[in-house]
Amino acid sequence: MNIPTMSDPRAALLASVASLILTACGGDGAGGAGWTIHPPDPAPSGSPATSPGQSPGGSPGGSPGTSPGGSPGTSPGGSPGAGDGETLALTETMTLQIQREGQQVTEIALSEGQSYTFEITNDGGLEHNFYIGTPEQLQSNDVAGLPGVPNFTDGTQTFEYMATAETAGLEFACTVPGHYQHRHGTMVVEA
Repeated sequence: MNIPTMSDPRAALLASVASLILTACGGDGAGGAGWTIHPPDPAPSGSPATSPGQSPGGSPGGSPGTSPGGSPGTSPGGSPGAGDGETLALTETMTLQIQREGQQVTEIALSEGQSYTFEITNDGGLEHNFYIGTPEQLQSNDVAGLPGVPNFTDGTQTFEYMATAETAGLEFACTVPGHYQHRHGTMVVEA
């Protein structure tokens, strides 16, 4: 067996890497300061999980998808309601549904001039996305420039949206081929 010597560039590189690792792990091998990896806290059943770098849903002290006053952000009929800066937590499932609080969503009601954070959680284990656009754009998967989140397979993605008068008549959908038929709904704007 040929053992490299310190004059060998590979041995010098190996020694440098080992030194860097030992330094990062505490250096003395006696259990000093080092790396600590904490597993993520599991999300409670039925609530959206967050990915690193994503913001949790809801308001401080509230549950995901609630308004600052603590009341659910839904209007009659089960569609998300309006509120300045409100978070709308939606889940895309393996059964090709877009749900809110376990119920399929086919309509989202917004108030004109209000801003919203859409928090889209993919718990289906399949590739999904979420966009707002015209029915023609969404059906043909023509999503360039549309507000939403691109294809992802798990976790939570967010985007900001301002409701305008032009929002009325738009749709929301997952445009992954084969998903639009089961995963779309209408946007309603309340003045």
